[in-house]
Amino acid sequence: MKKNLTTNGNTWQLYINKPIAQLIGINKDEYTVSFVIKNRVLYVQKVDSDTTDSLLVKKLIKRSAGYGLNFPIPILELLEINPEEDLLEINVDEDRLVIQKAFES
Repeated sequence: MKKNLTTNGNTWQLYINKPIAQLIGINKDEYTVSFVIKNRVLYVQKVDSDTTDSLLVKKLIKRSAGYGLNFPIPILELLEINPEEDLLEINVDEDRLVIQKAFES
C-alpha cells in the first residue's frame, strides 16, 4: 500500500492503523519498535529480546484508531525520501513493516 507522510513538529509521521499494527505484534501495552535500514529499505518491528541489529528504537504514538510513527529527518535522508513529494510503499513481511520509497510504475 502507498502512503504519504504528514508533518509533526520537526519530524514527519506515518499513520499506521490498528489492524496493521496488530500484524506486527503491536498492542496497547507494547508499542516500542526498532528501525533497521538495509539498502534504502526500512524494517520496523516490535522490540523483543532478539532485536540486536537495530539502528534506532522508538515508541509509536497513540493516534485516533491507530498509531503514529515519527521519522526523524536523518532517517528519511538515509532512505532518500523527500517527505514533501514522495510516497512510501508499505508492506507487511511476517512480523515487520517494510517501508521504502514508492516508485511510479
